[in-house]
Amino acid sequence: MHGCDMRVQRPLLRLERFGFCFFGIMAIALLGCSYGRDKATDVPPQSQPPTLTATFSPSTVPSQSLRFYPTLTATPLPPLDPSPTPTPNVEICSPLLSTTRAELSEIVSDGFHPPPPGQDGRHQGVDFAYYRKFGRDSIGGESVQAILPGKVAAIIHDRFPYGNALMIETPAGLVPFDVKSLALRQGKSLYVLYAHLEKIYPNQLGQAIASCQLIGTVGKSGNAGVPHLHLEIRIGKEAQTFASMAYYIADASPEERQAYLWWRISGEFQAIDPLVVLFADGQ
Repeated sequence: MHGCDMRVQRPLLRLERFGFCFFGIMAIALLGCSYGRDKATDVPPQSQPPTLTATFSPSTVPSQSLRFYPTLTATPLPPLDPSPTPTPNVEICSPLLSTTRAELSEIVSDGFHPPPPGQDGRHQGVDFAYYRKFGRDSIGGESVQAILPGKVAAIIHDRFPYGNALMIETPAGLVPFDVKSLALRQGKSLYVLYAHLEKIYPNQLGQAIASCQLIGTVGKSGNAGVPHLHLEIRIGKEAQTFASMAYYIADASPEERQAYLWWRISGEFQAIDPLVVLFADGQ
């Protein structure tokens, strides 16, 4: 038995050795395959992507026109045009102390009837006269007052046809707005003549006169048969004066005749209706 057992064990031993070798070889083969697969399927580590740097050559820069903007500097505004000098609040006064402007239309004895241009004659002013009115027997001797402010442009003493007369120039700057609406142009003045006076108070050319200032009394000097106030108003070039004026009489000097024609028919002094000025403000 024992010998038989030995014979049996040897083949078993060889079988065991063979199995061991077989399993060893298989294990090595499996390890080799596994290693190959790992090697074949391993993904190499990804490297960091390269940093892209934009590089522009001059040719790639779009063409663009350059614009230059000047430095803005605050410029002060020019001064406003000076406001025009306001017209003074000048009162338009009645030429007669005892008669209001509203009553003047009641005592007009001869109205404004100018002649054709370049001719003398007709009536180039307005006459005021009355009897037994306003508490007086006659207009003779009544106080005369300036209808507008200004300065003396003429003083005439007992010369035909105006007799004793006073002329007052009112420059444009002293003319009330209502009177300026009569189209008094720049460089022009209003000239107001008070004629047939009994007395004249101002005594100097250029003397300043205020509105409503007493300047004389009503008379009948010159070409006047009865007491009345003859009022003429003309528009003429500013700053004109008359030393005297006379006409239709033998002793009138050439200078007086020339002054009369200059005032009456030259066209340089435009006659206007005194009532238009006296009632320019609607009163």
